[in-house]
Amino acid sequence: MTTAKVIRFNWPKYLCVLAIATAAVAAGAAGAAAWIRYLLWAACVPGGAWTLSSLAATWWIYDHRQVYQRLTADLPNLGEWAAVHAGFDDSVPALRDAIGRPPTTVAQIPVSPGASLQRARKQRQQSAADGWPPSLDSLDSIFVTFAAHEVRDMTGQRALFVALRRALRPGGRLIITEHSRDPANFVVYGPGALHFQPLATWQARAAEAGLTQTSQTSLTPFVTRVVFQQ
Repeated sequence: MTTAKVIRFNWPKYLCVLAIATAAVAAGAAGAAAWIRYLLWAACVPGGAWTLSSLAATWWIYDHRQVYQRLTADLPNLGEWAAVHAGFDDSVPALRDAIGRPPTTVAQIPVSPGASLQRARKQRQQSAADGWPPSLDSLDSIFVTFAAHEVRDMTGQRALFVALRRALRPGGRLIITEHSRDPANFVVYGPGALHFQPLATWQARAAEAGLTQTSQTSLTPFVTRVVFQQ
């Protein structure tokens, strides 16, 4: 993922903020009623601020800090591994380079996409091995990178974690990397942080599926990697 891709996938949101700003300026120039100007600026200022801060954070996370290159840090003996995505995934090339061999499979979570994910899916990085769920007891490591949050309801989340646990061999690891619905992400993404889940959600779903947390790492102040073991 890069900032350019984020803009391409979410361009209607940015266009909306630009349209409101243009309307606010035009209303002032036309001498519109004060309450109209106030409402337009009240919508424009926080929207514009969060747009700029979210793009800055996105650039810092993905382009500058290169979070995909840090997914395997301090994770030895990954064995036979898989990448799981929700319809678009940029992690596989970085994981393949870091691990030194291609994935056993690249599986897509069956989830109904929102508008942004629909646009992303048109440019998806696809593998011929795509399929769901992964084979039983076939994997030593499963990477779910910026994908689990696309499963919104608790029933779907529980089914997801059960399927992932069943795909792991005894002692296998599930590596979840996500933004969290936490103060740091609210500061830079504003209401957009509601798109994420609290870290406690993934910890609860993993525990329900019979997985044990073995580590928690802040890859950046906005991105956390949590490792669970079979």
